[in-house]
Amino acid sequence: MADATGAVADRKIAVMFVHGVEIRDPHFAKNATAMLKAAFTRHAGRAADDVLVIKPVYWAEDVEEIEDKLYRACFGAPARKFFSMLSGWATRIDAGHSLAVIPMLLAGAMRILPVPGARFPNYPMLRWVVTQYVGDAIAYQQSVNDRELYDRIHARFAEVMHDLAEEAGTDAPLCVISHSLGTVISSNYLYDLQVQHGGNGRRLIAPAVEERIGSTPLEQGRTLALFYTLGSPIPLWTMRFADFGRPLTVPSPLLEAHHPGMSGEWVNFYDPDDLVAHPLCGLSERYREQVTEDRKVSVGPWWLGWTPFSHFSYWNDNAVIDPIARSLARSWRELRHERGAGAGSARAGTGARVASPRRR
Repeated sequence: MADATGAVADRKIAVMFVHGVEIRDPHFAKNATAMLKAAFTRHAGRAADDVLVIKPVYWAEDVEEIEDKLYRACFGAPARKFFSMLSGWATRIDAGHSLAVIPMLLAGAMRILPVPGARFPNYPMLRWVVTQYVGDAIAYQQSVNDRELYDRIHARFAEVMHDLAEEAGTDAPLCVISHSLGTVISSNYLYDLQVQHGGNGRRLIAPAVEERIGSTPLEQGRTLALFYTLGSPIPLWTMRFADFGRPLTVPSPLLEAHHPGMSGEWVNFYDPDDLVAHPLCGLSERYREQVTEDRKVSVGPWWLGWTPFSHFSYWNDNAVIDPIARSLARSWRELRHERGAGAGSARAGTGARVASPRRR
């Protein structure tokens, strides 16, 4: 459907939220989604519900069972309940309830936590942090003989992108907003899509995942336009490679074929007080070419933002959400007018990618 100017008025943008290791709630993005919609409406002058189709990728279920088994085996069933309580507090912080950090701080200060029947090691709260952040990363990593968890998590991406294609349109531009280990998982999955569906013949995706991927441009990653990494440990992940490896290409090399003239960006948000977060541009020339900007931010309330607990606060801080919404509004304006110029116009016919804005 087109308006009086010939611009397409009903095009939509697909948005994915991808959580990190500390989440235990399928509705983890509820508050962040509400903030993003409000900011988009303000910047675009159009109701977000008319333009954005937003879905979360909730992959924590795939690691919960093995984590619970580890807790019971090493520390006893009562300890498992305590660790589950810590996960609940972390989830509340991620959802915008910053006061939930207080019991976590109190627990972190305790060297020994007396719980009847539990085989607690010393500093149980810090033990939980190590298990969550290191354990999940190790469990997710594929090996030569075992990639079951890697594929199960990637299958969830395929399912969500299928749903987005159905609701937003088969060639809707894709925006991915990821946090913590979710930045690694998102980058891996989208990279695998680019390689396998980019025409070079390499097959990186397991058949069990591939069968969930449809033939639409969105599902094959061809319409990736915007990529946001929040509190990302990607540099730690790249240490496996002598040259830090080859990064994801943003925007997709095939975006121009579907949305001529649409700009894209990869912005990496990091708080210097966040021990998990790392800048990306300094890794290599390849990363400098793909990452639009390492944006230093201070996230979280004033009494928390100067601590490592800032890692939990990206979702719910306007320093992150507002610029993402502004870029989505720009993409929507480009989407509305890309066909208004006509298929034979110079803009549509050049075949050249519009360079992402560089603000380093």
